[in-house]
Amino acid sequence: MTGRGSDGATAPAAAAAPRRTARPESAAHDLQLRELIARIGYALQEETPQIVDEMTGLLSDRVAGLDQDAQLVQMLRASVDGNVWTIGHILTNDIAIESVQPSTAAVEYAMRLAQRDVQLGSLTRAYYLGQSMVVRRGIDMVDALGLDDQDLQMNLVRRITDVIHNYIDWMLQYVTNVFVAEQAKWWTARAVTNAAAVLKTLRGEPISSAGFEARTKYSLDQHHVALIAWLEFDNSTTEDQRQVDQLLRRVAAILQSTKPPLITAADRTTAWAWVATPTPELADDALARVARLAESAEANNVRVAIGVPGSGVAGFRRSHEQAAKARLVALGAQRFREAQLVAFSDPDVGFLSLLMHDTKSAVTWTREVLGDVASEGEQQTALRETLATFYATGENSSKTAELLGLHRNTVRQRVAKFESERGGRRADGMEISLALKLFDLLGEGS
Repeated sequence: MTGRGSDGATAPAAAAAPRRTARPESAAHDLQLRELIARIGYALQEETPQIVDEMTGLLSDRVAGLDQDAQLVQMLRASVDGNVWTIGHILTNDIAIESVQPSTAAVEYAMRLAQRDVQLGSLTRAYYLGQSMVVRRGIDMVDALGLDDQDLQMNLVRRITDVIHNYIDWMLQYVTNVFVAEQAKWWTARAVTNAAAVLKTLRGEPISSAGFEARTKYSLDQHHVALIAWLEFDNSTTEDQRQVDQLLRRVAAILQSTKPPLITAADRTTAWAWVATPTPELADDALARVARLAESAEANNVRVAIGVPGSGVAGFRRSHEQAAKARLVALGAQRFREAQLVAFSDPDVGFLSLLMHDTKSAVTWTREVLGDVASEGEQQTALRETLATFYATGENSSKTAELLGLHRNTVRQRVAKFESERGGRRADGMEISLALKLFDLLGEGS
């Protein structure tokens, strides 16, 4: 074959672009490979029932949340069946991933997991475990062929593995989107349903325990503790709300609850929650562990108030009242304005909660009792510390001096100065101690 240059001269034949044609042996190799892939796909479809039994048992045992009840396990079985059969169908018929329709059973199963409050990580782990099992089964089938051509065998394993990996990757992206969308929709619908039942119960309106549980999936006939979680800064987004939801579930896990918490949205930045507890009282270190979680980066913009555990309907209401009072203290008292977790069981919180509805009067009374002592400055701070110790020790100057590392005369001078500034009014130790306590908790600016 020849061609011509730009001057019309005949160009050497070697300059012409060579025509590429598939070698007969390469085409035969590809055809053989395609036939073997189809045989493996057909074998997978033939063995689908056995694979489904094995995989369903494995996933139910090893992945948290997938074995909640018989119906969920049956849906898991249908999801596995749909995915394994589809992989076999792709291999048998050489179908491109983009032409595949997702298994209806797998999509339905992802939606149901979202509705059951199962973590997305459980769904992801199930797909990866399933992928490993199908890959191993495919490799075993290739070995069973007894191929003499090692290159052919290796190419066959690679092609089958690629198909399975690509399918699982595509399917996992699909069901993850379905899961997240369903979880958001379900959470909103559930929050509305929960809110109606919760408000009715908190108001003391008649509602049966069975009716409440049917609507909220949460039992009133158990021990529980109430929490209120809110976003510190009002920049709430769907992601922020999901963070509040996840944080409350982490708290439930720390409190050793074996059931999902009841969560309802009070407004766009605040959630109310109840956690079922295994015992009437929290473990000694439970609040400390919850506090560490609340102070971690995971909590970020979220603050939490927690009541005291209670039982039954009365405990459900009382614990929520306590959590609400603790939140009021968290928002209004200087001592707790930086605290990420505020617990009603803290004696100072319970004490302050009695005053938070009229803090102005409490501050006015404190200033009337303390006079100039309730003002800024290192001198006044030292005087308040001396007075608090003095009255706490039963007005014992020597003991106060010992505890504070002062001379006894210094203590007497400070007390005398305070009493003289009161204008001769009788100093009642309990009254002054209470005023000093309030000043410490409410702060000068309250």
